[in-house]
Amino acid sequence: MILSGTRSLILLLLLLFIFSSGTMIVYANNKTPSVAVAISVRISPSAAYEHKTVLTDKAALQLLKGSKEEKAEHSTGLSDIFITIIQHDKTSQFQMEKSGALWNETELTRLVLARKATKQLQAHAGSLRASHYGSIPPWSEVSKQLPRKSMFSIIDMDKGLVFRAQRRAGSKHADVQPLTKEDTKTMKQIFDDRWSWDRRAIIVIMENNTRIAASMNGMPHGGDGIPDNGFSGHFCIHFLGSTTHRSVHPDLFHQLMVYTAAGKRDEFLNSLSPNELAQTFIGALSQRNSDFLKIVMKDANSEVVNTFLNELKGETAFRIVYKKRSALKDKTYGLTEQLVMPVFMKRKNKPEQSTPLQFDFVRESVYSPWRIMNVQFTQD
Repeated sequence: MILSGTRSLILLLLLLFIFSSGTMIVYANNKTPSVAVAISVRISPSAAYEHKTVLTDKAALQLLKGSKEEKAEHSTGLSDIFITIIQHDKTSQFQMEKSGALWNETELTRLVLARKATKQLQAHAGSLRASHYGSIPPWSEVSKQLPRKSMFSIIDMDKGLVFRAQRRAGSKHADVQPLTKEDTKTMKQIFDDRWSWDRRAIIVIMENNTRIAASMNGMPHGGDGIPDNGFSGHFCIHFLGSTTHRSVHPDLFHQLMVYTAAGKRDEFLNSLSPNELAQTFIGALSQRNSDFLKIVMKDANSEVVNTFLNELKGETAFRIVYKKRSALKDKTYGLTEQLVMPVFMKRKNKPEQSTPLQFDFVRESVYSPWRIMNVQFTQD
């Protein structure tokens, strides 16, 4: 296929724009490719941190050969793999489903690849995931691998920002401080330039380049120790099975972020009881994390999801008290459950009020994971 000069220039500019984040593309004989496919892994659609591979020309055409597009009102089992296809001057964005098909949310279509191409795509996805995520050893092992005074790097899994830190103390989790004022500045940027108790999925990179899945909050508190780093106190990093200093049970949202950083978020969510799922939903509201909110509510009606997304867009603030893990493991029976949980809600220019939320849950069998099917305010 020979492109005209104008079409070639347009395609080149699109490629430079879409594939500029850390990916260098080298073209044989300086020719602009007629088709390109970018495959990336991210923890959410909006995450800046990603690992990516780009296929062009023959490899891209081979992947798309024999594919069929079909109308689809809903996606089925979305993965963490995102695809950008540039062909005939058109750019299309997809998210890969667990089956290997590609879901286009904008056009409500599904691109079904040939069987061989699906296997190739899944192989690319597996390779990218291996580079992107961290291992998930228990806190008892991590505590030995990261002794006090050890230094390491932290990558935020959403923004991709990196800073250096040191473990200073902590027996049930790591009490940590940024090394320098510049590290403190970077950390604060991760939390949108405000200190916060919000939990964030991170990768801890040790001196030997071992990557460990973890979760951090962003609130300076407690004892200090590193002079002139611009950080008064320490912050906390949690790992698999670690707990707060006041509890023998792991913090639910910290553990969600640890599993997210390990690429095992679905595994974690599928293990939760209705109480824990409800708590996770409210935690996503509290952190104003629309991506996690949509993930937790992936089986609910779009109108229900949009109700809460619109609350966040309208600057409604939600506040919860994180409950002990043991209090969330209520035994449940049957294939449906309904429960009511309180949440503090403050809409713009209105006083904060306690507003119970009613949750409806369903599972296909006693061995199947619970799904949130509906959430509604019981008073407004």
